[in-house]
Amino acid sequence: MRRFVSLLVARGASAFCGGRVRMSVEPDRPPTLPAGKFRPKQSLGQNYLADQNIAVKITKALEDASEGGHRVVELGPGLGALTRLLVEEYPEMLAVEIDQRAVDLLRERHEELSVIRSDVLEIDYTKLRELRARDGGRLSVIGNLPYYITSQILFALADHHDSVRRAVVTMQWEVAQRVVAAPRTKDYGILSVVFQLYSNARIAFKIPPTAFYPKPKVDSALVVVDFPVDRPRFPVDPRKLRTVVTTAFRQRRKMLRQSLKSILPPDFKLPDNWSTKRPEELKPRDFLELTAIIFGRIDPDSEPPSGTAIWRKVKKADDDGGGSR
Repeated sequence: MRRFVSLLVARGASAFCGGRVRMSVEPDRPPTLPAGKFRPKQSLGQNYLADQNIAVKITKALEDASEGGHRVVELGPGLGALTRLLVEEYPEMLAVEIDQRAVDLLRERHEELSVIRSDVLEIDYTKLRELRARDGGRLSVIGNLPYYITSQILFALADHHDSVRRAVVTMQWEVAQRVVAAPRTKDYGILSVVFQLYSNARIAFKIPPTAFYPKPKVDSALVVVDFPVDRPRFPVDPRKLRTVVTTAFRQRRKMLRQSLKSILPPDFKLPDNWSTKRPEELKPRDFLELTAIIFGRIDPDSEPPSGTAIWRKVKKADDDGGGSR
């Protein structure tokens, strides 16, 4: 984590890359894609946004009011389909990109843009807010998320709910449906519970595969997630809540007395009105009550601070003692 923060401080000013970018003349490649060996990397889940009309619609959903856009953070800008629009309105924004080729390209095309090379899964939004939000406001996050790490990025945002005001993110259509799903539907699950407890989320619009290069095999969606500043604190330990939610949904159609058997204290019996219910039947706030029944309540003021790893996976600690998220 310290590596990310040091990069942020050291590379906050714009850097420059020599040479001119050669534009592609291949008919099946977007005009923003340089010719030569600049190919989307499957290992990074790269699908570049190629439809500028959709890019405009995505950026309009951000609505950040910070002066110069110093609270705006773009995740994985790639070739800059969103960046070129964002930087006009938010010249003090920050872009976080792991692909060095894209970093160099962005710095050449947008000389004043602050770009750092880092894994988006390593971002500490709490530290980032302290460094970027000089007015004390919360961050506005935007990005086209790689399909294979979408859930982990979403869980990281939920963990940092006090540091992020709004997240405008493109993701696989099926994942978007899970975020907003209602109980008793096939898409209802862990993502649904988490994002309906921590945020107000909605699907803004559907995006066809033809909007990207290379074309993915599935539809995508733009999801707008707002984290309320006045969210009521939970009356239970969020870590216990996570245990209950994740354990329950491993066997989503079994009754709770069976699906939660492995985490119930010795000689503990669920009340009859709970034991025969199934996870998919419970509303998000029902899981708070269920957690309180099993593990007890806490003082809401003792809820772990925003940024604590609750829902996201945490990698092995770095050599410097910091945790790599």
